[in-house]
Amino acid sequence: MLLVDAYRSIWLKQVDERRYALLRIAFASVILINIAHLWPYRITLLCADGIINPAVASKSGPGLYLSIFSTVNSPAPVTVVFIAAAAATLLLAWGKLARPMLGILFWFLLSIMQRAPVATSGWDFILLNFAFILLLSPLGEKWNPYHLLLLRKGSPPDPQSVPRYGLVLMQLQVFVIYWQTVIQKIDDYYWQTGDFLTYFMLSHHSRFAGSWVIHWQGFLDILTYMTLMVELAIPILLWIPKTRRLGLFLGVAFHLSIAIFGVNLSIFSLVMIMTFLAFLNPWHHRPPGAATPTRAKASS
Repeated sequence: MLLVDAYRSIWLKQVDERRYALLRIAFASVILINIAHLWPYRITLLCADGIINPAVASKSGPGLYLSIFSTVNSPAPVTVVFIAAAAATLLLAWGKLARPMLGILFWFLLSIMQRAPVATSGWDFILLNFAFILLLSPLGEKWNPYHLLLLRKGSPPDPQSVPRYGLVLMQLQVFVIYWQTVIQKIDDYYWQTGDFLTYFMLSHHSRFAGSWVIHWQGFLDILTYMTLMVELAIPILLWIPKTRRLGLFLGVAFHLSIAIFGVNLSIFSLVMIMTFLAFLNPWHHRPPGAATPTRAKASS
């Protein structure tokens, strides 16, 4: 009985469906930004005569090769697929046919990763994993951006209670992302010696590369070790309600710094900040089913 109660407490505890709606909208927005980022490279990466041989791509990873670009592989059809994916993000954000749109976007992300594996970045895996979790989760479809963010206008629907298992899966995914990253880094020579950020700031990945880095090597060594500590701490701080604000501040500041100092890392920072929403509950002071101020006033 205790195990059953613990299971229900962890996975089936009821939460406000607007938490899922907020994540759904943020996820769709980040996917749309990623589509815009990939748009200039779609022909080079995904067409049959592009830089990646289709036969090599199909054998580059384990499992079934399900990429739509195995058959849709000429410029005009590839462009149509991208436009369709962008339309799916807008419908998903608005809560229209949300689950089918998520399925389309999951296939789209998987197709790109399988067809162009050399162009895959860390945030592609995160988006794919979150798409899969959202596919299995409540989505709060009736809450669109207008209702969710502009409650002072119009009549929003009544919030319902839904199980939180999807949020818990996303929270665990955030733990895996950060802690797996730390585990991989501590086995690396440059992280062990504290030299990583010095070499990074001298490389073409740095937005402000220059000889000035040499004069700040001691400080950068300290920041290298602090980075590991921050990555270990962020999911823990987000998990504990009393330290959640600190975790949110630390996580946002950390990823904004990555976006500022690193080249082509802005989308990664946006994706990671999006994952923090799985921990947040902006409506904890108003239980599901409670009347909104407008409706309460009208009823009185």
